[in-house]
Amino acid sequence: MSQRELALRFLSRTRSELEQMRACLPDTQLPIEPLAMNHLERMAAKISSAAEAFGFPEIGVIAGAIELLSQAGCTRSTVRERLELGNRLSAQLGALEVHLEFEMADRESGASPRDAWNSSLSTHR
Repeated sequence: MSQRELALRFLSRTRSELEQMRACLPDTQLPIEPLAMNHLERMAAKISSAAEAFGFPEIGVIAGAIELLSQAGCTRSTVRERLELGNRLSAQLGALEVHLEFEMADRESGASPRDAWNSSLSTHR
């Protein structure tokens, strides 16, 4: 497989993993459970470690943040702390989704991410 095909495969797999990670988060009115945090931590660690190898450092950083938040969340005991953690994790998953979609669109179009980003910036000036 070419590097491009491997990168697309990673992005597609990560998109499906993102859906699984979102399923771990409860409704915004319910606190996140420790088992869900453990699952999020494992999945985020997997994404983070692979992202850099495929040339997606931003995705790796966001997944690393999710992993760290999930680890720290295991020490949260109050309902309020776990509600806040769920909201923070949801925001990080949203950021991960944005980066995934950007990279997938870019890879499918064939342009480099920086070229697409710079092009969109110049049209908005």
